[in-house]
Amino acid sequence: MNVKLIFMVVALALPLSVTAYSGGKGNYEHYRAKKIERLDKELGLSPDQKTKLEALFKEQGEKHKAIYKETKSQLQSILTPEQNTKLEEMKQRRHEKWREKHQERKQEKSGDSQS
Repeated sequence: MNVKLIFMVVALALPLSVTAYSGGKGNYEHYRAKKIERLDKELGLSPDQKTKLEALFKEQGEKHKAIYKETKSQLQSILTPEQNTKLEEMKQRRHEKWREKHQERKQEKSGDSQS
């Protein structure tokens, strides 16, 4: 039962942590700008729509951060210190795997552009 609970918590927390990380700490404006740029290219947004989307994405990002912090806090109070340590190790392993895949994709893209 404990293993299932930990797995479920990690499964729910990881997407938030990846979202929170997405490209590096403090790089949220760049991420949002690229997202709006893609939408503008595909949908032909008006300046007013771009402004509203910027505000919406910023608000949603702040909500995600708050949910992530609250979830992490509650999780730490539910799990034992040993379980918290194991959970952090699991997150670190997952992050390392993500980083490796991200590096591979970067290398593939740079290899494609040089061809």
